[in-house]
Order: sequence, then C-alpha cells, then structure tokens
Amino acid sequence: MARRLPVYLLLDTSESMIGPPLKCLEEGVQHMLRTLLKNPFALETVHVSVISFAAGAQVLVPLTDLQDVRLPPLSVRPGTAMGTALRLCLDSMTREVVRTTSDRKGDYRPLVFILTDGEPTDEWRGPASMLKNMHPRPSITALGCGDEAEFGCLTEIADVAVSLEDVTREGMEKLFAWVSASVAVTSRAAGTGDGADHWTVSLEKAPMRDGLRLVKPGDAPPRAARPRLFIHGICRRTGGKYLVVYRAAPSGGLYVSQGTFPLPDDFYADGKAPSAPADGSLLRGPATCPYCGNDGMVYCHVCRSSYCWKSDDPADSYHCTGCGRSFELSSDGSFDVSGSQG
Repeated sequence: MARRLPVYLLLDTSESMIGPPLKCLEEGVQHMLRTLLKNPFALETVHVSVISFAAGAQVLVPLTDLQDVRLPPLSVRPGTAMGTALRLCLDSMTREVVRTTSDRKGDYRPLVFILTDGEPTDEWRGPASMLKNMHPRPSITALGCGDEAEFGCLTEIADVAVSLEDVTREGMEKLFAWVSASVAVTSRAAGTGDGADHWTVSLEKAPMRDGLRLVKPGDAPPRAARPRLFIHGICRRTGGKYLVVYRAAPSGGLYVSQGTFPLPDDFYADGKAPSAPADGSLLRGPATCPYCGNDGMVYCHVCRSSYCWKSDDPADSYHCTGCGRSFELSSDGSFDVSGSQG
C-alpha cells in the first residue's frame, strides 16, 4: 500500500456554532476538500478523517481516501469537550495510521487541525500530552475562531495556532484555503520525498491571508470581556426546544439578542449544557419562538426553565412543564435564569 498523508479535522460543533457559523464551517470544509481534489500530489497521498466535538466527540468520517470523503451534515450539541476529541483522535490514529517498521515505510506524519470558537469544558491537558507524545508524533495546528477562542490552551496544545477574526462565510473560506494550502505543501513534499516526515506549517508557502494571523504563546488576541450567553427555551404550545443567542452590549452590562434558532430533537442526547446563571433583567431584544411566533420569554424561578410567551398577553401566573409548579413574574424585573456560555 502506498504511503498516506493522514489529515485529522477536529471540529467544534458546540451550541455557540449554531446558525450561520455552523453553515460557514460546513462550507469551509467542503471548499478545502474541493481545493485539494485539484492537487495531484494531494490526490495521491491525502486521507482525511473528521471528528466533531461538543458534549462528547464522535468520528463523522474515519480516515478515508480524499476523493471518497463525504462530509455528513454537522449538528450542534451543548458543551465543548475538546479533551474528549483529542483522546478520540489519539485512539483513531492508533488504529488507522500505519507505522514504519524495519521492513516497511509507514504513513507520513499525521496532520491534526483543531477548530474551535470557545474554550474546553472538559479536561484536555492529559489527552493533549498523550497525543503529542505518540509515535509518529502528529503536527498539530489550532484554528481559533472569533473573539472568544481560548488561545491560552490552544497554544499549549498545538505547534501552530491561527486566529480567525470573524466567523463568516468569507472568513471560513480564507481559513480553509490556508488549511488546504498547508496540506498541499505537505502532500507535495511527500510526493517528492522532500522531508514530509518532519513537516511543520510553511508560512512562506501557505501565507496568512487578511483576517488571519499567527498566534504565539503569550501573544493571544484579547478575548471578549463577557462571553456570549445562550438561553435554552421551550415552546409552551409545541414543546419544541430552541436557543436564543445573546451578545454583550459594548456598555451598560446588557446582553442583546442575536437571533433565535430551533434545536434538533436529539440536542440533549449527550448531556445537558453546562449551566451559567444570569440576571434575566439584563437581556434585551426579541426572543421570538421559532415554533409558534411568541415574541417573549418567561422564566421559572424554581427550576430556571425558560418558556416562550406573548408579551401583549401577560398572565398572573404560569405553569412550568419542567418542574410542575406555578410561578409568577418578578415584581422588580430582576430574576435569575439558567443559560450557558457555549
């Protein structure tokens, strides 16, 4: 069997990626695959695996010949289990990567790309250390997206860390164009025998594009002072689950709605989202239910569940289908609500 260049993509599909960012991520990966398919060296050597991570991690695509890769639709989940993804990547490489022996040349040094827009919600140092100490040791690149990526851990995990300022379609396309250029450089080195086993990202041959920058340890871009807030809503009419995304306003301590998105039926299959209590009186903007169109939300102060409601039709009390109790709106407008931070 010909020597392969294994490429592992670890993709953050936590709730913070819901909506346009997730779509942009899918399009970015597809753009990378199409680009590599046009490269004769990549066609000959590159094999790709895709691992998604949120509450847990799963292999979406096992290590597969480039021309046979079919990316399934990505789906969001709560949490950012990067440590679990690193461990799954380690297990996958142990099974899939062919090692060099005394009588056989094994696969080329694997390339690992980790994309995330937040910070891990599980223990990651142990799996990261095991991954960096395995043989053959993979080359690890971290791709931090947006202003909430935690580069403190990314620069510790990866050999190279890259920052993408804006998680947009254009930004993701630039990011994955850089990734595909980096893989192409390595596949060419593999095809010509030019030292691919000792590969590091070539910044000269795969230069940074506008909106991307190399991040060195201790030189991380500033993170948002207050992270986004995600309120998990329930439609009182249909029982459908949805997510309201809030971003911190520049001043005043308020959070402004950025949109409402229905959640897949199996969103909580891997576990509940990590709780992040917040003062509901600081939330501003529409929280329109995507199922029935109600334009507001009420919050059960007993179990902190959130339900849609019609703002021009208030009631004296509400019944919570979560805990079964009745509750009233706070008289002073302040109330705690259970959300999460992606």
